[in-house]
Amino acid sequence: MARANQRSCARCHRDLPGCSCGGGGHARLRRSRDPAGGADRISSLHDDLLLQILNRLGCAAAAAARTSLLSRRWRGLWTRLPELVLRGVTLTPGSLHAALARLVAAFELEPRARPQLLDVRAPGYRRFSPAHIESLFDAAATLQPENLAVKFVGPVPGMVMMLPRLDGTRSITLDVQGVYLFTPQCGDMPDLESLSVRRFNTLLAGLLGGCSSLRSLSISDLHLDSITINLPLLEELVLSATVPLRRVVIMAPRLKKLAFEARAGVLDDFALNYMAPEVEDLSWQCSSRASHVHFGDIWSLMHMAVTMKTSEPQGQLQRSPPSNTLLLSISELQVEQGAAPSFDFEHYISSVSPIANISALELCITSRGHVCGPLVLHLLEVYTLIKRLKVDLCVSFRARRQCSANCPCIQLNNWRSRTLSLTHLNEMEIESVRGEDHEIDILKVILRSAARIERVTITFKTKSKQHIRRFSSKIQSILKAHPSVKCELYRCSGEQVLSA
Repeated sequence: MARANQRSCARCHRDLPGCSCGGGGHARLRRSRDPAGGADRISSLHDDLLLQILNRLGCAAAAAARTSLLSRRWRGLWTRLPELVLRGVTLTPGSLHAALARLVAAFELEPRARPQLLDVRAPGYRRFSPAHIESLFDAAATLQPENLAVKFVGPVPGMVMMLPRLDGTRSITLDVQGVYLFTPQCGDMPDLESLSVRRFNTLLAGLLGGCSSLRSLSISDLHLDSITINLPLLEELVLSATVPLRRVVIMAPRLKKLAFEARAGVLDDFALNYMAPEVEDLSWQCSSRASHVHFGDIWSLMHMAVTMKTSEPQGQLQRSPPSNTLLLSISELQVEQGAAPSFDFEHYISSVSPIANISALELCITSRGHVCGPLVLHLLEVYTLIKRLKVDLCVSFRARRQCSANCPCIQLNNWRSRTLSLTHLNEMEIESVRGEDHEIDILKVILRSAARIERVTITFKTKSKQHIRRFSSKIQSILKAHPSVKCELYRCSGEQVLSA
């Protein structure tokens, strides 16, 4: 054990000066000196190797610039990085302006291969003046990066600025707030393959006409009621509108993946022109304004979504037909003053949906006590070729009430004795079951109408053991007439109650 007044090595804990690990004392001084008397070995490496070190460390441009504190040898190396990333809470308008000026000066002094990426993303609470924004676009025009990503907030809403001409850029991501961008008047962008724009308005609409090679397009905040996308090489499209739509034209013969969302719904004279026969992955969503699309006097459509998935062939098997699912969110009708007149449901769906062949129907019905059996049967009459049915009997956040004797849902009692033609239905799932008689009646009609049904899954909403036992007993009685049907009942916790 070392004596209390004797120094020990901080690395190997041996008594000094006996240690030879170089962890303390004079050994540390000798280690800091280069035996050859020159610079440190890392700084003596070739520039290309130093750039590879910075690049593989994943250094952002700001962090790479701070390596100049190590040695003069590292100064200016960051300007030659293939990926120039300027972002984070430390990015201010002043620091960005200085960094871009340094980049442009280095590029003009020693022309080199253009960077693979220029990524400038400032925090949302920073406000950039027109001079700072112009310096950013000037730098992009000088560097001509292969990929450009820009995110910033302008000084005041409504400022208009022109995008630079980027002849060789292949990917552009624009997330700009408070600034209206418009495209250059001269020339197109023939090499641009990917474009992502957050706010798309009239000034940017001309940009699509000059991007003949575009393969990926994302518009996350469309501020126009009409848009035309005619791109022969487009393979992936994401389109989300925040205003009611009047007209949508999609002409993309090579399109494979499409995600569309009309968050504010569509106008009364909405028109859809859709030509994309090669789509394999589709998500098409449209919200409906309150009291816009009615089902009789009780129900209104709040949201519709269409999804299409095409499974890949496995081995020698051929590709199976696509699975087209229609999801409808329906709630009790709430009439508003000045609301638009009701529309026929079939006409509305046919005008809004890009596909007509539905193989699966999912219903989310929110009720405060109305019997939803007539509504479910009406929709099954429309979509008689479905193979899968899912009904979620959602509970309204408002208090449940008892229907009056003259309520339309009470008057339509004859629905319980009806028989439909559901020759393709083989799977059904009902969720949020409360154990009420009208839910049993829905199940009876569907089992009677679907001769090929094989599987029924029911999940209870109620926690009442008495209701669950009563409902399960009735189910077992019904299944005696359908011995080929496999039925499973679950509590809301996931615990299985019955398997028959």
